[in-house]
Amino acid sequence: MGKKIIFQKCNFNNIYFLLYIVMAFINHFIEYKLYPDDDEVDESPNKYLLPTRIIYELYIYNLSDFLAIIPYFIRKKLLKKKEENINIKIDDTDNNKQFDYTALIYNDNNTLVSIKKKKIIKFNLILIGILDFLQKLAPILYSIIYDDKEITIYSFSCIVPLEIILQFICSYFILKIHFYKLQKLSLFLNLGIFIVILIIDIINVVKHNSFDIKSYYFYAFNIIIYSIEYSYVKKIILNGFISVYLLMTIKGCILFILSLLFSLIMLLVKKEIFPRIGFFLTHTKYILLIIAKIFSNFFLSLSIWLIIDRFSPNYFPFALIFNEICYFVIEIILKKNNDEIRNWSLYFRIFLYVISFIGVLIHNEIVIINICNLGSDTKYFLDLKLKSEELFSRTNDPKIMQRYESYDEMQLVNEEED
Repeated sequence: MGKKIIFQKCNFNNIYFLLYIVMAFINHFIEYKLYPDDDEVDESPNKYLLPTRIIYELYIYNLSDFLAIIPYFIRKKLLKKKEENINIKIDDTDNNKQFDYTALIYNDNNTLVSIKKKKIIKFNLILIGILDFLQKLAPILYSIIYDDKEITIYSFSCIVPLEIILQFICSYFILKIHFYKLQKLSLFLNLGIFIVILIIDIINVVKHNSFDIKSYYFYAFNIIIYSIEYSYVKKIILNGFISVYLLMTIKGCILFILSLLFSLIMLLVKKEIFPRIGFFLTHTKYILLIIAKIFSNFFLSLSIWLIIDRFSPNYFPFALIFNEICYFVIEIILKKNNDEIRNWSLYFRIFLYVISFIGVLIHNEIVIINICNLGSDTKYFLDLKLKSEELFSRTNDPKIMQRYESYDEMQLVNEEED
């Protein structure tokens, strides 16, 4: 209790963050290579921004979702095999009495899930598919509205602090995750960081013309949509009796239908982009990049959904910060956006990101601050209190009882022993 800062222990599930970092780096590297160079096309490469964005945001992501069907069937087969082994053991131990032991392990959906709840789950599944489509549609709309312009913002901008805040807020309202003192401290800390970096971004836009400020609107729309989506993903995992792999597959089916409808609309209103899409399907280099991108997207999305499954959407901000670092490193490697990388405010923004990272650690109680009673209502201290009460209820040791009893009561115990 005397410690001012307490660090919680890591567990095996933290490996999914490592998987995310590796796949994010590979994914970003492939993404940069998907754009054609001047010597590869007969017209301005900017004409290929929209086709590349459609391939990347819709088609590749959609195909990667269907890869989840492979681990889904593998997992289903392993569970079935495990179930058979359990039934064999039960039969061996009790030959005269046979029963379905799986009823003790798995919940029966037919009895536990009401018709009304099933309808809610189906509605949420459709909602997730629609939200996923909308958040992928945001950068495509930018390329459509502002023809031949790429949606870009330099590294360590105010976008990630905004993402963190929105994810916390969506978890609070959708998942009913209560905010205690440390969570409120983290929320206001990230809010302050967002405001400071936003001011720096506005200065850079006005003074240095670093990027198109209109892209902020599309980024904000994208962030709001997927923050809501991830909270509903967790809600379905908690209440829907659905594995992550099946959830990804169902989402892929819904996204496929919406992507098909969008493609038909684009064929009517902007059909000139389809020959440019065909360019990527007729060159071996881009075919290989697309295949690599499908697999990297699958493992990247899977790592995100496993983080949400094993932890909560409030842990996803760790991935957001790692994601921003990956972007920055690749920009340096490929020597892109060097003016922004050498920007006067870079080191200050990186410092604020470090503070934001600490804020996320505090929010998820990985780091507990035991100052001014801030950590009194954390799970760590509540567990300690429960263990202490259980110890007191079972013990007859006067030294342990002395921690809880008054001096007079302790004196009475000593007199009885004498």
